[in-house]
Amino acid sequence: MLCNFLHCGVLARTTLLMAASVCIAKGDLITASLYTAIAPTGSAVTVVNLTGITAPSQSYLSESGLTIAFSSVGSNQGVVKGTTGGVHAIPVAGVSGGLPEYLTGNYGSALTLNAANSGNYLSTGTGTITITFSTPQTALALLWGSIDSGSPGNEVKLNDAANYTVTGAMVQTAASGFVSNGFQGPGGSAYVLISTTTPFTTATFTSSVVSFEFAGIVGFGEPPAVPEPSSMLLAATGIGLAFVALRRRRSKNTLFLR
Repeated sequence: MLCNFLHCGVLARTTLLMAASVCIAKGDLITASLYTAIAPTGSAVTVVNLTGITAPSQSYLSESGLTIAFSSVGSNQGVVKGTTGGVHAIPVAGVSGGLPEYLTGNYGSALTLNAANSGNYLSTGTGTITITFSTPQTALALLWGSIDSGSPGNEVKLNDAANYTVTGAMVQTAASGFVSNGFQGPGGSAYVLISTTTPFTTATFTSSVVSFEFAGIVGFGEPPAVPEPSSMLLAATGIGLAFVALRRRRSKNTLFLR
């Protein structure tokens, strides 16, 4: 189901683009689309909430289902808002009439053409930002801004494992229609979905260049387990017995009240 979803067409505001995928390791995929958010279906969702934070901020964050820690992140990095020349730029979430649109908040929020109304996002500088989830995740979605390749450029590492490292170069390859390295306008940012066969709890974001900007971050846990037929039968039997007992109690009460 996930593979079918990842390879379907996605509709941008001005043109029809295809979500393309490249492999990290066997069974693992990076899927990227310039202007349309992508995510697996049927999964438990953990949204990274950056609203209500006075930016810039490098304070340790503890939210429902996750924590965010900053290491060697400069005073004008971390949780940021707006654009600061030579430091960080707002990830482009869409395009309208050739102009960039930005998220007004977290994943799935409305878009705006006015940069002053854009929401908070994360910026590494040349430091490190680590998101730790309280439960195992099987996919990570984010809006990756001004994608940088290089040595290594922008980089996401899951569980700090070398074979689960996603680089800016990989995302550029996966993003059909990508404009150019480090471009900060429409066509330089992409919605990225990293799906893995090995569950992870940490996502570490680093950059060897000016910054790695990202927004709309969401973790996806494993889908709820479907009960085995025998378990479903036992559950149904238990419900039936409880219902009979309830009817008996009600009958006794009714007789007593009469």
